[in-house]
Amino acid sequence: MMATDALDGLKKLYEVHPDLVIVSKELPMVNEEDPCLRLRQASYLPIIVLGNQEEAAEVLEIGVDAYMMKPPSLIELVARVNSLLRRKPKVGPPGGNPESEIKNYLTKEGDGLNGLTSTEFRLASCLALNKGRLVEYPRIISEVWGGREVSRDTLHFHMRSLGSKLPNVGIFRLRGVGYCFSRS
Repeated sequence: MMATDALDGLKKLYEVHPDLVIVSKELPMVNEEDPCLRLRQASYLPIIVLGNQEEAAEVLEIGVDAYMMKPPSLIELVARVNSLLRRKPKVGPPGGNPESEIKNYLTKEGDGLNGLTSTEFRLASCLALNKGRLVEYPRIISEVWGGREVSRDTLHFHMRSLGSKLPNVGIFRLRGVGYCFSRS
């Protein structure tokens, strides 16, 4: 799967739940933040960055797992991907987990997500990947709607709908700031 820009990539992160992410360092900032930093904050996925030698130390400090010079050697890229995937825990903290693990987190029975719209599922995934942390309205909107102009009223509408479909999940709202799934 390929994303056209950083916001599209963050949106797809919540839709597809990949096992690993490869990022081009040439991506523009997202709301004045480095896209690699946003990825690291959103998930525990292994991240490989492709870029220039001058950027290597800075990007590794953010917390990416591997850095490769452009253009990468295909043999080395495949070896790094395989190496990172071998180290990835089979179960663990959210971020890059398959849909079934998010389902298990969201509902005790694991079958309550069938009635969710794609937007509600992206919202639930965004909050589940940030469990216990308050996610501010602008960040939710940018990651769930991929940078499209969406009002807070639209966000609140979808959150109320999500809350009614997932009554067993504690959705906490700090008025004027954001939402989070409470620790359970």
